[in-house]
Amino acid sequence: MEFREDLIQIVEKSGAPSAWGVNHCYRVYHLSKELSSHLSLDDEILYTAAMLHDTGKYPVYALKNIDHALRSKGVASNLLQQMKFSSDKLPIVLDAIENHMYYSEPGRSDEAVYLRESDILDNLGNIGLMRLFSLVGHNELIQTPEDAIDRARLFAEALPDKVATKAGKRLAIKRREETLRFLAGIKRQSLEFAWL
Repeated sequence: MEFREDLIQIVEKSGAPSAWGVNHCYRVYHLSKELSSHLSLDDEILYTAAMLHDTGKYPVYALKNIDHALRSKGVASNLLQQMKFSSDKLPIVLDAIENHMYYSEPGRSDEAVYLRESDILDNLGNIGLMRLFSLVGHNELIQTPEDAIDRARLFAEALPDKVATKAGKRLAIKRREETLRFLAGIKRQSLEFAWL
């Protein structure tokens, strides 16, 4: 259990905003387990990859003009080697981290596939909306509530098609509908978004 606590400390001390912090990592981990319940995934690989998949975007580790997935892979590699993590499992964790983004092809392992799906799904629905609005003014792409709404609309249109598993697709449809209901309500209550 000490190893898992160490991973949590890495995230908590990294300056991660709440949208990408420990709770996001927990949700990704638990959703991965839920979606893959019919399989026997390696829990240590899945947990480690879930906890470290976004380290490359955290203030302590981020580098300008470097894709955060690649940076996360490098950071995780260094950290895990220092922690004497299993050399057999390390490449699988790093592959999952490198390929967790919606614009990447899924990694080679089942752990990588379900990590990616869960990360995508955490950007949709009520949680995804909460995350987007928490970033207003703290992210170069989301400076205003209107930017958050535009991003939510983009995610609702594009992300469900990035999910490949049956369980993931079912959840993507539900979360897309949650997002669209929210956007329709905001549109009605703000005179077509004019009063935001």
